[in-house]
Amino acid sequence: MEKLNLVVVFIEGLLSFLSPCILPILPIYLSMLSNSSIENLNNGSFTKSSLFRNTLFFTLGISTTFFILGSSLNVLSSFFNTNKDLIMIIGGIIIIFMGLFYMGIIKSNILNQEKRFQTKSKSMNPVTSFILGFTFSFGWTPCIGPILASVMIMSSSADNPSTSYLLIGVYTIGFILPFILVSLFYNKLIKSIDKIKIYMDKIKKIGGIVLIVSGLVMLVNGIGNRVELSKMQNNNNNKTENNQSITNNEEEQADGEKIEAIDFTLYDQYGKEHKLSDYKGKTIFLNFWATWCPPCREEMPHMEELYKEYNKNNDDVVILGVASPNLGNEGDQGHIEKFLKDEGHTFPVVFDEGGSLVYQYGISAFPTTFIIDKEGYITQYIPGAMNKETMKYVIESGK
Repeated sequence: MEKLNLVVVFIEGLLSFLSPCILPILPIYLSMLSNSSIENLNNGSFTKSSLFRNTLFFTLGISTTFFILGSSLNVLSSFFNTNKDLIMIIGGIIIIFMGLFYMGIIKSNILNQEKRFQTKSKSMNPVTSFILGFTFSFGWTPCIGPILASVMIMSSSADNPSTSYLLIGVYTIGFILPFILVSLFYNKLIKSIDKIKIYMDKIKKIGGIVLIVSGLVMLVNGIGNRVELSKMQNNNNNKTENNQSITNNEEEQADGEKIEAIDFTLYDQYGKEHKLSDYKGKTIFLNFWATWCPPCREEMPHMEELYKEYNKNNDDVVILGVASPNLGNEGDQGHIEKFLKDEGHTFPVVFDEGGSLVYQYGISAFPTTFIIDKEGYITQYIPGAMNKETMKYVIESGK
């Protein structure tokens, strides 16, 4: 799905360039950047190196605007992660509406209001070109506004900041690449550009269709994730007596009963097999987590430190994480492996594809940790994040 989003935002970038407020007056922009008139631009009486240089800084100013807008959304990343599915559903509906507006099916006076900053310069140079791109990109609201908004919504609902900025970057490349190409080959492309203007209505319809498709993808994904989450919650409400015993472990142990941990055989990020029953004779720190979970990410460095400490001392303690590829908001195994590598986490994490182990253990929130003693029985159940001292305490008390 991530690759599809990258293709979609790149196409949206190209369509933004072809919008009615940019393509028809492209010669005006280029004449300003080349420090010449439109007539001189058309007959080739301008300095190509100057045009190319100024266009580069012009597009850099545009890129700066887009990344500022994206960063303003990423400040709210915790809110977006918490309400990701709902935002995807609402965002999908908004993007579909924008697609219909872009095609002219829906009319809106508000979206048709355009604001531009006036810039005056006797001679364009890299600095003034950058300012021109930076200020003008804020004023293209009636044309690229709907498309850019869809990119920002997709960016805000991304799994992590790197993916968010990648989406904005790919959109920006799609948008500025034609500017650069036209500045390099203007004399050869001017006739083609004039021909493209004739098909502006069709281009707008294609742009609207792209918006609607991307909105539908977000809407379907958001609804699908909500349904998956609802199934998980229903499963937790109707879990087996064995799982109910796990979550009420301390009360059961008070009556003298022991709850045996559910066995499994899964593989970690290194391809190594882990069978829980093979670790009898050792204390197991079993942690269920997800890449999109902020509390999980906060406690994982502590797990890494304890993993190295216990390994260094050859202690009989196993630190083992459990991640569930393709469950709810979680990405695939490759996404999780990349996250572990980027964050420098080396402790073993087994992959519970689709979350079957999550269901068996009755996990209702991430992170959740179980301490399993040397005989294979659960001694501690800890929902929520822990600091290093607490982790060490529950491990030592579970020995």
